[in-house]
Amino acid sequence: MDRRRFVNTLSVAGAAAATGCARATTAAAGSAAPAPMSPSATVPPSRHPTVPTTNIQVASSYPPIAPLTREVFERRLERARTLAREAGATVLIATSGATNFRYLVGADFGRSERLIALVLPVDGEPALIAPSFEVERVKRGTQVAAGAVHGWEESESPYALVRATLGAKAARAALLLEPRTEYWTAMNLGRAMPDATLVDGAGVFERLRLVKGPEEILRMRRAIAITEDAIAATHDQIQPGMRDGDIAAIVAREHAGRGVTGGALVQLGDDSALPHGNPGGAVLQEGMVVLIDGGCTFQGYASDITRIRWFGDAPPSKFREVYRLVRDAQSAAMERVKPGVPCQEIDRAARAVITRGGYGQYFTHRLGHGMGMDGHEATYMVEGNTRPLEPGFVFSVEPGIYMLGEFGVRIEDDFMCTDAGGELLSRRAAVV
Repeated sequence: MDRRRFVNTLSVAGAAAATGCARATTAAAGSAAPAPMSPSATVPPSRHPTVPTTNIQVASSYPPIAPLTREVFERRLERARTLAREAGATVLIATSGATNFRYLVGADFGRSERLIALVLPVDGEPALIAPSFEVERVKRGTQVAAGAVHGWEESESPYALVRATLGAKAARAALLLEPRTEYWTAMNLGRAMPDATLVDGAGVFERLRLVKGPEEILRMRRAIAITEDAIAATHDQIQPGMRDGDIAAIVAREHAGRGVTGGALVQLGDDSALPHGNPGGAVLQEGMVVLIDGGCTFQGYASDITRIRWFGDAPPSKFREVYRLVRDAQSAAMERVKPGVPCQEIDRAARAVITRGGYGQYFTHRLGHGMGMDGHEATYMVEGNTRPLEPGFVFSVEPGIYMLGEFGVRIEDDFMCTDAGGELLSRRAAVV
């Protein structure tokens, strides 16, 4: 389509400096250098007279990033031991099918009635419990030493094998359970070791993953860059008459073409006023809002970006007003980020801007959520969360205004707390 017909509110790198939250240097986060852009990847600027002209560069290939090494997982296991010991536990148990299991062993083998679990004594070597017919697959997939995989036969109890693997440590053990452990798994462990105590591991695993290391930030940067480019490339292909599902399919295809699995929620027109509304088959027409909320995972790490545009001629003044107010709220939140500031203050900073602008009642959700291996994880930028920010916290900053029957505006970027304050990991959307 002719880009002159699509008002350009796409993210641009240069706009980040306006908030004092410039994109990080590669040295600061151990990131690889940005991918070189070929001339064919440069998108021409919008020529609409009311829109700032901006050259948008969209990459389709990126420098390789090697997978995480076994040493990374060994460090994670050691830290998990330390935190579990501090929580009063003697053994940590995490089952396959949970992100925390994958965080510790480097693989996920799904979840079924057949137990696959990590058994990690706070003083001792890790072990993996798996059905005997799955042992070879687990050995090949995990970053835990192959000799640490113990198989159980279909006629045997895997919970008895957990007890046997622990040996003397099973007596009066304090078993710290990963928070996504299924109820029946916990009960069977209790029956196999009746003198053991079950310990809630939610706090330990939250603390384990809250602060992201350089190797994690590197992979999140790549996921973010891919999603931004996939959304930008999608906007360039949108045509009148497309349905929301058609546009979502383009987003997924653009992610796949960049080597990852990703997708997006696409909302057109007044559907954009539903923050998480399901696509209902809306058809794109002139004079509509197009909201794309997309993400992907790269080597297990997530992105989450929302971009919004007006499709057609110059947007009405109300759209401009709301869009700029949301962007100003986002700027205020980003500027508030620094170590020691309670998470709720980041939400309050954005909400105050929108409330002063007269739209407070239409900002109906928290400002943001933590990010990492899961698209939504601790910690949350929301009223009531007094946890102080720490360097290495990564989270979304996504204020929104949603007016039923009219339109909604949400702008979402990914942000990190650093020693010096805050750092934008994505590219900010341009002002309209």
